Amino acid sequence: MMIAPRLRALASALAGVAPAVVLVTVCGAGACGIDEDAPPPEPSGGNLEAGPSEDAASLDRDAADGAPIDDSAADASLLSPTFVYRDVNHVLGTGQSLSVGTLGTPVLSLAQPFANVTFVTGALSGGTGLTSFIPLVEKDLETHSSSFANEITMLARDVVLVGQPPGQTSHDLLVSQHGIGGQPYSALKKGGTTTCYADGMAQLKAGHDLTVAAGKSYVVRAVTNVHGESDHVAANAAYEANLIEWQNDYETDVKAVTGQAEPVPMLQTQISSWTRFNSTTSMIPGAQLAAHVDSGGKVVLVGAKYHLPYVSDGVHLTNEGYRHMGEDYAKVYRRVILEGKPWEPVHPKTVTRAGAVVTVTMFVPSPPLVLDTTLVTDPGKFGFEWADDGPSTPTVASVAVTGPDTVVVTLSAVPTAAHPRLRYAYTGVLGALAGPTTGPRGNLRDSDATPSRGGYPLYNWCVHFEAPAP
Repeated sequence: MMIAPRLRALASALAGVAPAVVLVTVCGAGACGIDEDAPPPEPSGGNLEAGPSEDAASLDRDAADGAPIDDSAADASLLSPTFVYRDVNHVLGTGQSLSVGTLGTPVLSLAQPFANVTFVTGALSGGTGLTSFIPLVEKDLETHSSSFANEITMLARDVVLVGQPPGQTSHDLLVSQHGIGGQPYSALKKGGTTTCYADGMAQLKAGHDLTVAAGKSYVVRAVTNVHGESDHVAANAAYEANLIEWQNDYETDVKAVTGQAEPVPMLQTQISSWTRFNSTTSMIPGAQLAAHVDSGGKVVLVGAKYHLPYVSDGVHLTNEGYRHMGEDYAKVYRRVILEGKPWEPVHPKTVTRAGAVVTVTMFVPSPPLVLDTTLVTDPGKFGFEWADDGPSTPTVASVAVTGPDTVVVTLSAVPTAAHPRLRYAYTGVLGALAGPTTGPRGNLRDSDATPSRGGYPLYNWCVHFEAPAP
């Protein structure tokens, strides 16, 4: 049974004796009720030129920035033949508190190693005073902005743009955030109850006008979105459709200003913190996956967030967590924008069953698969569950990776009831903090070797899912 074209069952279902064997094959490819936006950086001069070189003392992890990158293990490829070079590549950022770095202190990204910029008002740019550009750094809160842009520029210079014409061997970004903490889609959308979307449009207009006035070329490449907790609390059953509408509104309004032919995909991540909101399961991760599948590459699911470090509230990330998340987004930007390829996180592709043996084919960006209990602790059976409508549902007895794209799940009995389904990182402990040791999580990841400026392992962890198993 093919499930890649339509995973709506995944989204709608995500809410809440001799051993038998299930074979899983896998193949390659913030509510955050706190609204604590940081004050914007104080105005300082700036333009389209490169910022100051990064001081190794301020970011000791970045000492090796100038070294050549061996990207052979990371499925490197040359620039997409349809890619059009622009001087300024704007990425707009929206969402709730995780999009603006709430509780991400102390700040880590204090210098700009490349030519990436933001507005004079800072990475948390707002909608007014957008009169010039300054080097992209963080102030007061560590958002994902700097790590996102700097990882992209590093990969572009050292891998993707090698051999390009003179003057086109770097990919420098203008990044500006306009998210607002603790707000649902209804507040952040076009015509919503906050200034969020209007602020994004102000950033678009200012970025375009400043660039054109400087005699340079401009394009909006993407929108990053970190969101979903408030819509989990509101039990928003329309969230998949909301995400698709959200992306379409941005792309339509961007093209009206810039006249660009390039699409404007929305890059998003699943929520992984619903247990902090008095729930053991959530429909929102399934909706986020379904939007990825159903939007035809417009809404792009980067991955889950259970592998990242969280602060003590179990909802927001640490400063390192925001930086790591930014690099996760950057990898996908590279694949979609620079290489012109579709992106698929680790998630189900097809499901077939013969008796008690269920074979699930999944996407794996960089095989082989690994069950990793070091970076993420085992919540039990590596995060896998079995569910059906029977009174005596089988349980998972064991899980093993048997090849680069295959996992074998052994059940306690042959399933016979209606609506059989396999779940992963689906159920959490009520009230548990999100994160790699306590929250809803699993241990299945790929072996992505993409180099990281921050020193993070940039593996792709399997997303939260529930897949029908006929």
